[in-house]
Amino acid sequence: MSAPDHPTSRRRPVPLRRAVTLVVVAATATLLTGCGLRLETPPPVEPSPDAVEHVRGRTVDDALGLAQDARTLLDAAPAEPVAAVLADVAAFGELHAEQLGGVYDSGLPEPTPSASPSSTTASPAPTAESVLAELAEDAATALADADAVPDGPLARLVGSVATARTDLAGRLATALGLPAPEIALRAGVDGTPEGGADQPPTPSATPTPGSAADEAPAPAGLDRADLDALTLAHDEAGYALEVVAAKLEGDPRTLARQTAAGHRDAAERWATSAGTAGQLDDPRRVAYALPAGLDDPTVAAGVARGAESAVADTYATLVASADAGARAELLTGLADATRQARAWGATPVAFPGMPELAAEPLPTPTAG
Repeated sequence: MSAPDHPTSRRRPVPLRRAVTLVVVAATATLLTGCGLRLETPPPVEPSPDAVEHVRGRTVDDALGLAQDARTLLDAAPAEPVAAVLADVAAFGELHAEQLGGVYDSGLPEPTPSASPSSTTASPAPTAESVLAELAEDAATALADADAVPDGPLARLVGSVATARTDLAGRLATALGLPAPEIALRAGVDGTPEGGADQPPTPSATPTPGSAADEAPAPAGLDRADLDALTLAHDEAGYALEVVAAKLEGDPRTLARQTAAGHRDAAERWATSAGTAGQLDDPRRVAYALPAGLDDPTVAAGVARGAESAVADTYATLVASADAGARAELLTGLADATRQARAWGATPVAFPGMPELAAEPLPTPTAG
């Protein structure tokens, strides 16, 4: 006999209105969940650049601006002395931008620029004089950035770029018959770098014996081996130039003697900073190997160029090792040695002090 149905065991039908309400609520919850997922995911935004990217991007922008202005002027076929320098300004600028990684591209769509009266104003056409001012300004900016950027390898690269721009500014000024602008990293009244004009800076890497610079502390971040490298580079250059001076006559002999004395003084200064001056572990030697044929002025000039270039390479290398904010003396040493190598006939290069980039091919000129 089957058990009677218990009234409470039966499922009562859900009223139609309530069933419809439940379906609508469930559907709405599903839609809101999907919408919520979409609303909680913000659209992609451009990442905020850090200090390193600011320096890299600024140096790239300046390099491309210089290259573009130089190319524009070259289209007008300027006179040969100026044209030769402008060709290097354009080529070096493009190499600098390429080595620095080029213009940053996030892959995000570019915002649509809003039209404004100021945006339609044409920029004034560049002149050789404006490019000279641009070179000086951009070189000073790169020097300040090379000193301050926290990334050591980038500091070395930007310092080399600044040195190349300084050399280009001097060459362009000479071609234009104008005084070379002073481009130096020095503290202004507010502690920020500032530039000057008219005369080249006094080399801080070659202090006068007995001056306060002899007792100045070594740049922060450099160890004893680094200071020994500077001591040895300067001492070897001093020896080489003393021998060269004995083989030459006239102005070249005077130049060799003066620069040799400066290198010997700088070697003493760095040995003193390292604590090796006059000690058994002083890295300086009595003599250094030199090539044969120094009686030939061409060979002698080549030895002088090589000695100065070796000093420049040492300073550039140590820019990457020094702490941010402590690289001014090293950057000055790089510029001084590069200028001296150029005085002995060194070919202008896009990356002074960075021999590993010396083989970089120059960009092919594009039709304007």
